[in-house]
Amino acid sequence: MGMQRAPVDAGERQLAAAQLDDIALAHAGKPWGSWKNIVVEWHVQALADTRAESWIPGMSGPQEPAVEQALTRLYSHHMRATIARLKAENTELRRKLIDAAACARFYANGGSDAGLRARAVLGTLVQPESTAAAEGVKQGQRH
Repeated sequence: MGMQRAPVDAGERQLAAAQLDDIALAHAGKPWGSWKNIVVEWHVQALADTRAESWIPGMSGPQEPAVEQALTRLYSHHMRATIARLKAENTELRRKLIDAAACARFYANGGSDAGLRARAVLGTLVQPESTAAAEGVKQGQRH
């Protein structure tokens, strides 16, 4: 059976390259033997972090039925909450698209209001991150 490989994200590759560059700069001019252990430790820690982040329930062996049931309920709850949040976001994005299309239609039909309608629609379409995050907190959502 062949070895399975996950695709490498370009951002992850750039982060690893930057971390190795930092190690190399800190040990510039020193022989490889003097800083090889630091690179090995960095690599082993990266592998350990990846393993810790990729735990899959049930892959570690049989568990107590009560634990399995609790995990199933927890995952079901999170899935329902995620689906509900995505449906709400989808509805909001559709509303914004309809508003933007109505604004474009207004100007395409020769309407002129010195950009008042465009500014109003842009204000609803583009929210600063802090405003969007604050609204999510007000609604009891976590990002």
